[in-house]
Amino acid sequence: MVRPLVALLLGSLAARAAADGLSITNVVATPRDGTATTIGFDVAWDHSWRGGTVHDAAWVFFKVRKEAASPGQPLRLLADTVVNPSGFRQGGGTVLDCVVPDGDDGFVGVFLRRRQDGIGRVAAERVEVLTEPLAAGAAATVKAFGVEMVHVAEGPFDLGVVSGPELNRFHAFSGTGTPPFTVTGPGPIPTGRQPGRLWATGIVPEDGGAIPASFPNGYRGFYAMKFAITQGQYADFLSTLSEAEASRRYHPDGHGTWISRSGEPPNRVYAPRGGFPNTWFRPQAADRDHRCPWLSWADSAAFAAWAGLRPMTELEYEKACRGPAQPRLSDNGISFWGLEDCNAGQMYERPISVVTPRGLSFKGTHGRGTTKLPADWPEDARASILRGDVLHMRAYTSGGHQRISGRLLAVDSQADRKPHPLAMWRGVRTDPAGDDALKPLVARFDPAIPWKLPRRTTRATIDGRLDDWGDPLVVIGEFRDVFPLTHTPVSRRYPTPRLPESWGGPADLGARIHVARDDGDLCVAVEVTDDRHCNTQSGPAIGDGDALQIGIATREGHRTFGVAATADGVRVHQWQPDDTKLLEVLDCAVVRDDAKGATRYELRLPLAPLGIASDELFGFNVLVSEDDDGAGGQEWIQLAPGMVRGAAGGSGQNYMRFDPRP
Repeated sequence: MVRPLVALLLGSLAARAAADGLSITNVVATPRDGTATTIGFDVAWDHSWRGGTVHDAAWVFFKVRKEAASPGQPLRLLADTVVNPSGFRQGGGTVLDCVVPDGDDGFVGVFLRRRQDGIGRVAAERVEVLTEPLAAGAAATVKAFGVEMVHVAEGPFDLGVVSGPELNRFHAFSGTGTPPFTVTGPGPIPTGRQPGRLWATGIVPEDGGAIPASFPNGYRGFYAMKFAITQGQYADFLSTLSEAEASRRYHPDGHGTWISRSGEPPNRVYAPRGGFPNTWFRPQAADRDHRCPWLSWADSAAFAAWAGLRPMTELEYEKACRGPAQPRLSDNGISFWGLEDCNAGQMYERPISVVTPRGLSFKGTHGRGTTKLPADWPEDARASILRGDVLHMRAYTSGGHQRISGRLLAVDSQADRKPHPLAMWRGVRTDPAGDDALKPLVARFDPAIPWKLPRRTTRATIDGRLDDWGDPLVVIGEFRDVFPLTHTPVSRRYPTPRLPESWGGPADLGARIHVARDDGDLCVAVEVTDDRHCNTQSGPAIGDGDALQIGIATREGHRTFGVAATADGVRVHQWQPDDTKLLEVLDCAVVRDDAKGATRYELRLPLAPLGIASDELFGFNVLVSEDDDGAGGQEWIQLAPGMVRGAAGGSGQNYMRFDPRP
């Protein structure tokens, strides 16, 4: 979230901005031999995370006023490399990387992110960056602004869903159905009613055309605003503009309800009022952190250009919601990556569409720090499409018509005249070239490609020690493995203002999974890292405590069972199907090692009661549930989507596939 900080050129300190989110304080601008300016500041924000390429960041940029009444102008950074340029340093606190995008539309800001993996508050002291020199003798004032961002990693992803009520959803043309379309690279995407091309059930792209390679199709990584534009951010934006420009971007009868204007030109003061956009939105800790309604597309685009960001495309929107996960029926989960309110049913967003020539001409150019839109940007909402709101759309659609894949035409074609009160907006910025830390995020396995089931050379001893196993077949314990990822119960994948105490990393909950065939048996061994073991449950409720749950999918159906070390000893329960043939013959052991913070599960499962034929593929999944205090399940981790914690149900279509044949 934006926080305005001011420093006189000679080094006066700015007043601290009120916030529970991103804050930039103690800003000092110091001349450096007439060749550069060093800007130093402290930066902090809550609810931060990093797990490799999956992370959040702060996008920090600077404006300078040459005179008190003059509009703010962008201050370009000086960087000799993209990551941690010379002269960029910090004095203490959370160690950060400084990433300065370069190129024709670069040097307008710096990404600050954790250098090491971690979760929780970021607090870095005396961060220093280099900018272009300020005019000698000018009574200049430097302001620093920041926006919290979330990284959406490079990699393939799906558009659409195989069936459902979602209106105008994308799909791969097949002539007989609407299978999802997979974006496999950054190149052009053929569109039309020919097999394998991208098509839609309505609001269709050009038949026989193509989305050009220059259009941001979502494959390449990008940073997206963690929150939609807030009242505080928009007030800061207005406060740096000229009187004429600010008047053009301020609608007293629209978002003026949430942003006040006081004073006389050229000394106008804009400030957030802090009211809720509507009753669906929850209270925020600070007035400035409430979302800002009534922003037109052009208002929002001007903000993005001023901040050095750009509009999102509708393909990027779908990836920002679903990530690399496969589409599912009733696909209404919140953001895979941690974007707040993305597809949360509280607002809709207006990304650039692929169905108009003006939209397709968008090349992803970033703003250069002023309100002037780059030449490839649309001027208004006519090149956009509505995505995301599943609640308020009910005035003219059903709740299922949107979800992740639903698409609706813009309500208002002239964005500067009738902005919709529920229309929110978030900007993005493409991953800078030269940042080698931004690795693609791809699926661990393709459910369509089976793995050879390993075979043991010695008979496994089911004792829970796991000392007769080698390296694990799979290790889980990344952000992408954490569930639930739904609105209710609240997602525990990332820390948020609503739930600051979320998953604490692989030491809090992680798993090393071994699977092998041992003659006529399937042997499974799982070492779970868990700082505290607790299971006070019994019967079918054992899945609500610390437990191991296994899913097996065969041609006979879906089998789900679990084992747990409870207060009454080791207990086993099968949720489906309703038979006892497996429970009568399985062998299992569970050993808790408090000193190492580990729980070890080991099972021997005869193939025949599992329904596994010796010459047929089967699906396999593991779910590890968590409970630290006996109050019931919190988060859980799982190898693949499709299981239901502590209950029957689910689907094996996304399970890991094994071939049991030699």
